[in-house]
Amino acid sequence: MSNPDIDYRYRRALAPDALVTFDTCLQAVTDAVADSRLAGLDPGEDPAVQLLSRRLSRLTCGTVAADHPEDAPLRERCLERLAELKHKPAIVSLVLRGCDNRPDELRHYQREGQRALRQIATAVGLSRNDYQVNYLTSSTRFAGEHTLQSEGIYLRLSPQRLGEPGLAWRRPDWAQPGNTLKKAHITALRDIPAFAERLMRDLQLPAPGQGNLL
Repeated sequence: MSNPDIDYRYRRALAPDALVTFDTCLQAVTDAVADSRLAGLDPGEDPAVQLLSRRLSRLTCGTVAADHPEDAPLRERCLERLAELKHKPAIVSLVLRGCDNRPDELRHYQREGQRALRQIATAVGLSRNDYQVNYLTSSTRFAGEHTLQSEGIYLRLSPQRLGEPGLAWRRPDWAQPGNTLKKAHITALRDIPAFAERLMRDLQLPAPGQGNLL
């Protein structure tokens, strides 16, 4: 199985406004190089690494505020890569590959799992104040469990160890409907809108904008 590519460095390279010091920009370049290697790519050919390296150079030279039309081809390549990865959630590849004892991949697993759960929350119509996303692990060496909890949803995303599916959901109070724990393979997240519809159907939740998720 190929290593997972992570879209974080592309998004960071396209919107680097927060990288305003030498140290933060250098760390961004270092992280992007590590992410590129994790994906099995040549960092020297990675458009995100190139864009972030240019920003580091411009911070050093004091030209970061100027217009840089020469960046357009690299920005276009980053946008193309983001479009390709949009339908390939990184969390799916990370779970399928396994992250235990791999510090870099564990870092991505924690971030991408939380991101996937927030995407699901948005898809079912929850506002940011309506739910909590948590992460729990018994050891920093091992991938742990992500949870999404609201008044009407308990959803768990976890490693698929010993053949156990990576997704499980029910109502948080075990009440009807939804008192049976449903499970699905992590690949269900390859289509988050479809999974969100399944979640709402199983728990008999109203469609977004049609009432409270109780």
